[in-house]
Amino acid sequence: MKMKVSDLLPYKTTRYQESMNAYVPKEAIIPLLQEKDTTTFCIVNKGDVVTEGQVLATSRELHGSVIHSSVPGIVTDIGYISDADGRRVHAVKVRLQGEFSFYGKPRKKVDWQGFPPSTLRRIIADCGVVNTFGRTVSLVHQMDRLMEKGRPALVVRLFDLDPSCTIEQFIAEQFPDEIIAGIRILAAALDTNRVILVLPQNFAPKQELVLPEGSVEYETVTTDTTCYPVGGKRDIIGLVNKRRRDGRINFKDLYVDSSTIYAAYESVVYNQPVLEKFIQISGHAIYGGGILKVRLGTPIRSLIAEFGGFVKNAGKIVVNGILMGHNVTDLDTPVTKEVKAVMVMAPRDSTRQTSCECIRCGMCRNVCPMGLSPDILYGHYAFKRDISQGQLNTLRDCSDCVLCNAVCPARLPLCQSIKLLRGAVNEKK
Repeated sequence: MKMKVSDLLPYKTTRYQESMNAYVPKEAIIPLLQEKDTTTFCIVNKGDVVTEGQVLATSRELHGSVIHSSVPGIVTDIGYISDADGRRVHAVKVRLQGEFSFYGKPRKKVDWQGFPPSTLRRIIADCGVVNTFGRTVSLVHQMDRLMEKGRPALVVRLFDLDPSCTIEQFIAEQFPDEIIAGIRILAAALDTNRVILVLPQNFAPKQELVLPEGSVEYETVTTDTTCYPVGGKRDIIGLVNKRRRDGRINFKDLYVDSSTIYAAYESVVYNQPVLEKFIQISGHAIYGGGILKVRLGTPIRSLIAEFGGFVKNAGKIVVNGILMGHNVTDLDTPVTKEVKAVMVMAPRDSTRQTSCECIRCGMCRNVCPMGLSPDILYGHYAFKRDISQGQLNTLRDCSDCVLCNAVCPARLPLCQSIKLLRGAVNEKK
């Protein structure tokens, strides 16, 4: 079942047409864990002088995580902080000092078209590009795994998964040349000639998004983003496959978003590590809103200050979307590769947070697009109630759309419990 976005969000989402550079932070707080299912080890020490773009931490895995310094300066501390997901992670604090290597410097384009796929993947990996389509992971590490199983297609979503966010559509509409080049780069790195672009019906780029003839075979499909959910892998697979009998897509293909495409473009064309990203700042509890190009490691309080600070007490601050995001309580939480949006919500926009017992209304079952029974799975996780193996097996079908949370009148953490239960079951296997 799909729901109207207008019935899910407390206010209408604003679409922005321009962006501006955020102030460079006087001290960047750079977490050493910015992806899922990975670990890194720090290669700098307190007191070290680092340059902009210098590697601070890296993974022991081939094409794994790489963390760069977003500013030049001195390492003032290495310790634990809370990130936007609420995790306690190691971070390097760099006090701004010295000359930038990339920021404000003339840039020269690299002619990449003669590079073999392996070279393109190495460049993208060395620059620390991650895939933010879903769970944030190393892009090239993901490509390597998929290419071991065959020749995957490249599926590009040019809108946001969470309907309260607009950053992915903004990038696709405002930077069509970069998106076109980035798609060609990723298709070459993936060694595929099958590309599928998934667009919203209200897509309005500065110029038509057309790949050069003969570069790759591609097709465009559109979807109605006034409904939710429409942007998950399962949603896109269903949308594309109902139109065709041959060349169907599946979970073995590579799914990326506009942010990932743009970062891959910057890494290959300009050999620039991931040092900054576009962030949407919005909400009724601040004086304004818009799109900022932000240095990684910038504290959230600095982004709020750019728009004049709080106009009133915030009900809550949410990172990465009202439906699928996380609450943040520490204003010194830094921007990472995972962050796309910061919503500073007024109390009137916040739903009741206290939960009560399940009233057995069945709304979570009715709304679940995958036909799950979230209330039963929640009862098993929270209260150890017996359920069948068949019901446990449905855990893998959950798409994490959070519709069950959105409609639950008891405000139960249904989706979160399903995620935790799924993780516990997977650990036992």
